[in-house]
Amino acid sequence: MLDRDMIERKLGRMEDFLREIGEVQVGSLEEFKANTVIKRFIERNLELALEQMLNVCRHIVSTLDLKEPDTYAECYEIIAKAGVLPVGHVTTFQSMARYRNMLVHIYDAVDDSITYEILTTRLGDFRLFAQSIRKYLEQTTIYRRVP
Repeated sequence: MLDRDMIERKLGRMEDFLREIGEVQVGSLEEFKANTVIKRFIERNLELALEQMLNVCRHIVSTLDLKEPDTYAECYEIIAKAGVLPVGHVTTFQSMARYRNMLVHIYDAVDDSITYEILTTRLGDFRLFAQSIRKYLEQTTIYRRVP
């Protein structure tokens, strides 16, 4: 059964990381690139927020006994097909998983312009994920609450 309390904790942590990001004042892309401390803080909080999303996704896949994903990006496609996420946003969530892989594995280097774009225009994608998961939880009875 879906562990609603665990999912809510993870979504809450994700929202905490986004709130912390929102407390940072960032000007232009050039200012962002020049401030290593802020850049690393934002990258780390994005990574942690993305980890929470993936944990929720993997829990849903496992609990609903869905096809095991071959990649983190595929996890979002699988739960969208199951009606948990809006299908029209799957590519966005998959891009987020790929960005997380870049952060974690530091393939060559993380492109600062991508991080800046996420910071300035894409934080709503995290909120859409949380809203979609919560909406699904409201509509399903396949979960348990831990007393």
